[in-house]
Amino acid sequence: MSLFGSLQIASNALQATQIGLHVVGNNIANANTPGFIREEVVYSPAPVQKFGRLTLGLGVEIDAIVQKVDRFLSERTRNAASDRAGAEVQSKAYADLESLLNELTDTDLSTGLTGFFNSIDGIADAPADISARNLVIGKGKTLASDLRRLSTRAVDVRNELDTRLGNAAEEINQLSERIRVLNLRIATSEGGSASASEAGGLRSERNAAVSRLAELVDITSAEQPNGSLNVSVGGDFLVFDALRRDVKAVTESGDGLNTTTIKFEDNNKTLNLSGGEVFGLTTARDEIVGSFVDSVDAFAATLINEFNKVYSQGQGAIGFDTLTSVNGVSDPDAVLDEAGLDFTPVNGSFQLLVYTEGADGTVSTDVTDINVDLNGIDGDSSLTTLAAQLDRISGIRASVDNVGRLSLAADARDTTFAFADDSSGVLAALGLNTFFTGSDARSINVNQELDGVANAAKFAAARDGETEGNDNALQLSAFFDRELDVLGGASLADQYDELINEVVTGATIASSVSDGLKVFEATLQGEEQAISGVNIDEEAINMIQLQRTYQANARLVQTISEMLDILVNI
Repeated sequence: MSLFGSLQIASNALQATQIGLHVVGNNIANANTPGFIREEVVYSPAPVQKFGRLTLGLGVEIDAIVQKVDRFLSERTRNAASDRAGAEVQSKAYADLESLLNELTDTDLSTGLTGFFNSIDGIADAPADISARNLVIGKGKTLASDLRRLSTRAVDVRNELDTRLGNAAEEINQLSERIRVLNLRIATSEGGSASASEAGGLRSERNAAVSRLAELVDITSAEQPNGSLNVSVGGDFLVFDALRRDVKAVTESGDGLNTTTIKFEDNNKTLNLSGGEVFGLTTARDEIVGSFVDSVDAFAATLINEFNKVYSQGQGAIGFDTLTSVNGVSDPDAVLDEAGLDFTPVNGSFQLLVYTEGADGTVSTDVTDINVDLNGIDGDSSLTTLAAQLDRISGIRASVDNVGRLSLAADARDTTFAFADDSSGVLAALGLNTFFTGSDARSINVNQELDGVANAAKFAAARDGETEGNDNALQLSAFFDRELDVLGGASLADQYDELINEVVTGATIASSVSDGLKVFEATLQGEEQAISGVNIDEEAINMIQLQRTYQANARLVQTISEMLDILVNI
């Protein structure tokens, strides 16, 4: 072994130490860089050399510069991030619904319900007071407006979630393209060799893209021998080496709502997800907010139809001289329970009351029973046959207009009419002598027949043919707590409480799940950071060790140089 060989060993050691110091410096410089993974130099002995019977080492060489990564822990952390991201979206959706309900304030829906039914008590106490009737109509309009506003805002929340799904599809494509490009650059840089230096900066950039993708959709990743990373979603590959698949947002419209689904563009297959923001957005849209919208619609529908069933059997202080049903049928000749009405009538009957004022001011009342035959046997009632029954009553004309609505009119100026004892629900279904109109929370309103102070007297406060009684008002004021067959014996108040409880309970559970997943993810991130994060103290120790190694090798070079000088001077 010559002095020149020893000088080469020292030179290689100096170069290796310089590279080590460079890596330490890079780690320290990126100590606060998000997503940076600590790197370290892998040193190994250089190949040996035979010198006579001796085997001599040739110093040190660098095998690679590698990132300190626990791939299994990284995969668990990404899975935790997917679960946390999905839970956060659902928790936020519940929080939005709670803010819409505004419970325990003076502007919540329960305040509107209480005000409306309390105002009916005023009519029960003073049925001759027109202002009391007008107040009920005003409170009814306020309640209807509150329900419409609640539904509209809930639909807005749903639409926002749906819009975010469309944006997520675009971001997924951007991230998968970024991963594909980085796969190619990493494989090219590292050459597929296990001993090659890893492309640390490129890997950190890819890791950040994969982490964000994992927040959007739950993914499975596997690194290949050439350094590229394959990513799959629900068992279907998204990125494979330098190839990738596009996803698309497919939007379908129905019932006035848009529903967006993310699918693979090549085969139109829906992504099979169980976590991530996309899963959370879909769940929040369909099961949380969508279910809430359906519950509000169901509550409004119960209020409209069941309240109208009671209301339509009463009479106002004045009768009607003309009246057209609010709701029409698609086919006047179709059986009424199959004619496309929002609320379905049943087999039963109702009474038409015809009031005729005599010359002396006295009023006579004629009562006619109108059969609504819906027992499933031939001859079931249609709107056409119902109109024919009504038209046969003396003093009344009945017809079906060109949009399928039933129109009634008195023959003479001194004749008016009203309704009573409806066991079929056909009056409520058609919208004859009803208080509310519409079929759900988005369409609920107060019947235009009651608009204006002059029409307030038409409010049906009385029953049994009377015009100044309060029997119907008493039943209407107690309606909120009345047991309803359509709700299985529960009341409208119970239905409202269930709606509120579903949101409050769901919000509590979703918040707890979200907080728990945040803690779990933070724990995994802490473990991962202990392995992959930069520790300034450790890097300082490494720097001192490398400094001492560099000084020792420099001293070796100096010593060999002195020996060479001696050898030359001999």
